[in-house]
Amino acid sequence: MSARAIARLRRASCAAAASFVVVVIAATIAAPVAAQTPYGRPADPAGSGTGYAADEPLGATPGARMLDAPAVRRPTAAIPAGSVRDADAGTDPLAYPDGRVGVGPATGTRRRPADPLRDPALVRRAAQPTERSSVTFHGPVSGPGMNAGPRWTQPDLPTWGQAWREQFSPPGGPPALPQIPPLGATPARFTLREAVSAALQNNPELIAQSLVPVIEQQGILEAQAYFDPVSGAETNYNHSVTPATSALSGAETVDISNFNWNFYAQKNLATGASLRVDFLNNRFKTNSDFQGLTPQYKPEPVISLNQPLLRGFGLYFTRMRINLAETATDAAIEDYKAAVANFITRVVTAYWRVVLTTDQLQVKRDALELARQTVRDNRTRVDVGVLPPVAVKESEAEAARREEEVIVAENALFQASRVLQQLVYLPGFNEYLPRAIDPVERPSDESLRFDAEHALHTAVTERSEVRAARLNVEANEMNVALANNQLMPKLDAFGSYGVNSLSGDPTRENDPLNFRSIYGGTYGDALGRLLSNNFYQYGGGVRLEIPIGNAAAIAQAQRSRIQRARAQAIYRQRISEVSLDVGQSLGDVNSNIKRIEATRVARELAEENLRNQTRRYEVGMVTTTDLLKFQNEVTNARLNENLALIDYNDSLVALERAQGTLLRRFDVDVEPRHATKTPWWALF
Repeated sequence: MSARAIARLRRASCAAAASFVVVVIAATIAAPVAAQTPYGRPADPAGSGTGYAADEPLGATPGARMLDAPAVRRPTAAIPAGSVRDADAGTDPLAYPDGRVGVGPATGTRRRPADPLRDPALVRRAAQPTERSSVTFHGPVSGPGMNAGPRWTQPDLPTWGQAWREQFSPPGGPPALPQIPPLGATPARFTLREAVSAALQNNPELIAQSLVPVIEQQGILEAQAYFDPVSGAETNYNHSVTPATSALSGAETVDISNFNWNFYAQKNLATGASLRVDFLNNRFKTNSDFQGLTPQYKPEPVISLNQPLLRGFGLYFTRMRINLAETATDAAIEDYKAAVANFITRVVTAYWRVVLTTDQLQVKRDALELARQTVRDNRTRVDVGVLPPVAVKESEAEAARREEEVIVAENALFQASRVLQQLVYLPGFNEYLPRAIDPVERPSDESLRFDAEHALHTAVTERSEVRAARLNVEANEMNVALANNQLMPKLDAFGSYGVNSLSGDPTRENDPLNFRSIYGGTYGDALGRLLSNNFYQYGGGVRLEIPIGNAAAIAQAQRSRIQRARAQAIYRQRISEVSLDVGQSLGDVNSNIKRIEATRVARELAEENLRNQTRRYEVGMVTTTDLLKFQNEVTNARLNENLALIDYNDSLVALERAQGTLLRRFDVDVEPRHATKTPWWALF
């Protein structure tokens, strides 16, 4: 290669190094802005008319950013009971041709209209918040639905100046104590869907759980920080005055000053290499007569590269930590979906508990009124001499016992209402003390039959717990790969290349050698001489590091394999638990629908028997003791029928929870993690 070609190559290397410094500094300045929104969001649907950007929440200040945390969404349009698709024909497996909705092929017979989960009229009422319910939904538009649940709007992070000023101010104190609302506030009358929707939007416990995936999501940004470029600068000055130690010192008192200003930029590359560019500058001044240039300027750009060849090498390895963070976020979202399903189950159960205790209270009040009527009748009969006085005492004792049952039932209703109120957490007097809820729906006694094999298949594919366990196995496989890489010795290839230059003031008044440097000039002249690439240095080599014993890496590799085996065992356990849940839920559904029929027949027969015994009592053929016994049998039969009906509706929800279809049944959608947006500086 000719000298001219070598010179051109050196000038090109200098220009590339300078360009890299500029690019890295620009990337570093832009990094904080780009890092705040690492993921994309679906664009605003055409015709939505919101006027907001795709990552802005409805009802919030335009420009406020929202992370793609799992947001619970529900459609605003009504979804009829028969409109969901069936698995065998490309539609929902829970839809039947006649409009009924269940799980699997239905062979049931009786149909009742008031199904709490499937009645189209109830869906329409729940989908249109009324003044009575006072439920409002806010959130980012995404697809066909709206966010009706927990969400996190990312606040604007402080600037450098704001963070510096905040160091001198104490942090905020505890929140103020809430005011106690007036007692006797009017409760909100809610259908079941309205209660679930309000709970998803307002319950602080669920909101706190929804922030767990948001926290995990920050791990993706943290893993991406491996590729973030870093730039910096350093300046220092030192000055010394020392006595001359020899005649060659050039002065009786040697005065030396050094001023350095240096810049650097460094970045980790996708191959695992580390690239660094330094731009060193020195200004040297002395009063020595033997110094040819004073002051003199010496700029020196240097580029260096360190590339691992064994441990830490490869494109896949460098991005594996990002993949791990993404998998952890996906698993957290699945865990949150399971928490939402459990929460909905709690709300539905609490809703029906209020309905049950209300019905039980009414049954006990009717029994008390019947006992009081018996007391009045007995007193009349005693007055006319038909019954002995002991009959009045007997009926009064029974009336007192039933009054005690009414008191207990009233307290049970109060406690059940408080549980529902706490779960729904409808804003009332203030944000800390929710408003009471009054259920307006009746439970369903529609008889449905279910296919056990189809239900189990649906559960294995839909349950969030199974999906989270699978993601955990995947994450542990990646951890094993990382640990295996650390078992290898460290073999790095490294090299550096730099150019240098020189300029300064060659004028010397007392130069004994009359030496005049040809490199005189200003600092700008020194920078210009860098492009000539006449003065340079380069070097390189290979570094090998073999740890003796390598105990830390071996321990980590063993730990990763143990954790993988544990994750695989947990995955098998989750599938077994899902199978058990489905089997138990199917058994409960089948048992409870039979209980409804049996308790209905028992209640009808008990009422008919009481009517007959009452007529016999009126003619003196039955004693007061017998009459009170038949009354108690009617009361117990009514209570059993109410309990069987509520248990059946609870078991329907439990079955859908076991299958993993409960969120779909209530039109709740938890947004998945969107694709990771990689900054341009992380592409190389």
